[in-house]
Amino acid sequence: MRTNLTSSRVVLAGQAILIFVLLDACLLVFGFRRVYQLVRWCGRGPTDAEPVARRLVVDRILEAVRTATRYYFRRRLDCLPRSLTIYLLLRRRRMPASLHIGVKRYPFGAHAWVECFGEVLDDPANTWRHEPYTPIMSM
Repeated sequence: MRTNLTSSRVVLAGQAILIFVLLDACLLVFGFRRVYQLVRWCGRGPTDAEPVARRLVVDRILEAVRTATRYYFRRRLDCLPRSLTIYLLLRRRRMPASLHIGVKRYPFGAHAWVECFGEVLDDPANTWRHEPYTPIMSM
C-alpha cells in the first residue's frame, strides 16, 4: 500500500514538473493571453468531487507542486506558473478551483493565486504585504 501511495505522489509531482515546462515554453512562444485561453479551456468541466476525498486531493496536489518547484530550476520563482499548475491539476480532478490574478497599488505589485472551497491555497492572504490584491482576472 505504501508503494502505491509513494508512486502516486511521484507521478503527480512529475505531472506538475511537466506542466511547469510546458507553461514556460508556451509563455515564451505564445504569450500570456494565449496561455490564459488554453488554461481556461483545459480547466473547464464539471466540478463534482466526492466530499470525503476533497481535502486529500487538494493536499496531495499542493505537496506535488511544492516538490516539483524544488526540483524544477526556475530563474524567476514567481506565482503565475505555480498557480496555473495548481489550477490545472485541481480542475482535471473535478475540483471547484478558481484562479485569480490581482494587483495592489502601493507598493505596486501583481500576484496570482488559487482558491478552492473558499480558501486560498498555498499562499495565505495574511502573508500578503501592506494591502490585499484586487482581483482583475478570475477563472
